[in-house]
Amino acid sequence: MEQSELKSLHKEIEKLKFHNRTLLALLGEVLEDRMHEPTVHEAIVVHDLSKAELQGFTQLIRGYSGDIKAFEQQAAGLGLKFTNLTVKGLLQGFAGSGMLSGKCEEILKSYEKN
Repeated sequence: MEQSELKSLHKEIEKLKFHNRTLLALLGEVLEDRMHEPTVHEAIVVHDLSKAELQGFTQLIRGYSGDIKAFEQQAAGLGLKFTNLTVKGLLQGFAGSGMLSGKCEEILKSYEKN
């Protein structure tokens, strides 16, 4: 693929990401009463996670052993996107969607204690 084609594809991808975020914001305005708890799908779009990043984070949740400091370090090791704020938002999204909710609630409680 030529450099110009790559640049063009990259621009199109960025436009789609922007439109996804915009659509999510509009849905939030329209369905405000139903959008109090984030879903995992919203969190993925907002934080622009790849499939590999999502799988890595899911495995990290499953492997949580009660050590919040170790969890934070491992999450940070997944990439620059995984700040404490992002991680908490993703955990809330998982819990709100019913996915790994027990583990997510446990981790969120550990954050509160710290």
